[in-house]
Amino acid sequence: MAAATESSPAGSAAAASRAWEWEGKVVSPVAAATADEAWALLSDFLAFHRWHPRVAACRLASGTPRLPGCVRYCEGTAPPPGAGGAPAPPPDWAHETLLEYDAERRFFHYEMNDNNMGFGLFFATFRVVPAAAAAGTGCELRWEFQCEPVRGSAREALVARLQAGLDGMAARVRDHVLAARDAAAAGTPAVAPAAGELLKLDNYIAV
Repeated sequence: MAAATESSPAGSAAAASRAWEWEGKVVSPVAAATADEAWALLSDFLAFHRWHPRVAACRLASGTPRLPGCVRYCEGTAPPPGAGGAPAPPPDWAHETLLEYDAERRFFHYEMNDNNMGFGLFFATFRVVPAAAAAGTGCELRWEFQCEPVRGSAREALVARLQAGLDGMAARVRDHVLAARDAAAAGTPAVAPAAGELLKLDNYIAV
């Protein structure tokens, strides 16, 4: 598939020209999978809920899948009831716009829009890259972010949240790739897990 690299002028300009107070990157290795194997599973902008342990739903809100400008709706799992039997708060949710998609270089870049988690401007890039020669075989999942500070929170909390989610995705990719290889050896097909089959790390969405 040819790379789709057209991006939103407003979103790209905001991300490129601004000096961000919060920015960073988290990385999770997947020794069992090649970059191509991992990208084949994670490249679908609308399949976040199949691989991320904190996401219960991810669906197209508008636009054409994998084309810049499409918008996805993501929702976290339902939080538990509050203390004393108080009703549970609503699950986290966000609309996110795909700004750039490059299959050849295995990455997509997106912007968070309206959400109930307190985020203002937020841009992220998800990448799958071959492991460095010194690290041996396999690949790395990388999540880069640039955003405004979130009131009442700390940058370290966001980094920890992203890292936990990415580690969960790496584990799901590893398990699926190994299962697929075993199935191929046995002559039976392997399928991607459904969202409900994933063990949730906690009740909050990661971005």
